[in-house]
Amino acid sequence: MKKFMLFYLIIYFVQGIVTNLHHPLMPYYVEAIGVPNFMFGFFFSFMNLGMMFGGPFWGNLADHNKKKISLIIGILIYCLMQILFGLGHVFDMWTLSAFRLISGFGMASALTILTGEMIITSDKDKRAKNIAFGAAAVGLGGAIGQFLGGFIHTNSFFIKAFRTDIFFNAFLLQGISVGFFAVLIAIWFKPKKTIVDPNKKRVQFWEGFKEVRNIKPELLYFLVALTLITIASTNVEKYLDVYFKDLGFLAKELGNFKMIAGVVSLLSGIILVPLFMNIKHRLKLISVFQIISAVLIFTVFRSSSSLFLILLYTMYMAYIAIKAIFTPLEQDHISKFSGNHNVATTLGIRQSFYSVGTIIGPIFGAFLYDYSPRLLFDTSVIFFLISLVLIFISNHYRKKDFIQNSINSNI
Repeated sequence: MKKFMLFYLIIYFVQGIVTNLHHPLMPYYVEAIGVPNFMFGFFFSFMNLGMMFGGPFWGNLADHNKKKISLIIGILIYCLMQILFGLGHVFDMWTLSAFRLISGFGMASALTILTGEMIITSDKDKRAKNIAFGAAAVGLGGAIGQFLGGFIHTNSFFIKAFRTDIFFNAFLLQGISVGFFAVLIAIWFKPKKTIVDPNKKRVQFWEGFKEVRNIKPELLYFLVALTLITIASTNVEKYLDVYFKDLGFLAKELGNFKMIAGVVSLLSGIILVPLFMNIKHRLKLISVFQIISAVLIFTVFRSSSSLFLILLYTMYMAYIAIKAIFTPLEQDHISKFSGNHNVATTLGIRQSFYSVGTIIGPIFGAFLYDYSPRLLFDTSVIFFLISLVLIFISNHYRKKDFIQNSINSNI
């Protein structure tokens, strides 16, 4: 393995840990600070709204050779906002939402710049494989981060030493961890210089969004499908946390489950992704994955309470494996629509569509879950299936574009 890839795996792993320490605490934190239950979804939505704005912004800066400073500033913004978010006993719920918004804006720098840099540095024939390894590293780090977050909050040693049963202290520890991550970036990150497109305008806040007007219909329909898939998967993942709490489980037990899911995701990334990357018909494969996901989620959350845990550790883990395979597939597919001079901008646009899904999902899901938890999971099943239609349309435009190019080349 090349040195640059080892660096990215370490960075992705650490990123996964430090950005997930608070996740198993969120359902319990919302309850502890006395805000309405729907704010659980709103907090995640505001975070992802910030990521939607941040994706094109940081990506545009990166394409103008401002990668390292942009990355460090973005991470430090996330660090500060997470600490402030832990002051739920001081600030009202809308101020906390503003902290989440700015937090997401900052963290979008890491999601956009690191992925773009890894793609640029990778050989084309190894690009998909490296994306898969990166996703696996983030997944494993995220699993360990969620385990540690739940463990530290409930463990007697940490409670006595650091009073981690107090939510602010838990968020403060996360902020310190994120600061350590920023130091790693400052020391190790040596980005490749980008050849700036002479026709590209100077960096402006809205420049990344203007690029959306120039993308092909094939990519546009695929990105909309990605948004629907993201709404479905985000609601399943986030409201499973609330479902755990409602069933009477503690943050530690939720963290343990998330760690096992992360290990499954890691093994899928290492073992299964390279196999599936050899399949040529990517869009067909992605379509099949959505059908399987719909069947699995419907079966798990329509089961009786006595079977739920059994299906959660079997069929739901199969769903986790599919998610792990899907991410590098879709990122590799989207990256093919860019060149080395604008890959970060393209991924920034992708991040925006992805973030739209993570914004709409939790807000929509908040009201669905209050009405009926099953209805929320059933709606996710429907969204998986609707995405199939959009992928089919995307494939239609791809074939049409291929035929047109073939005709033009023969003229």
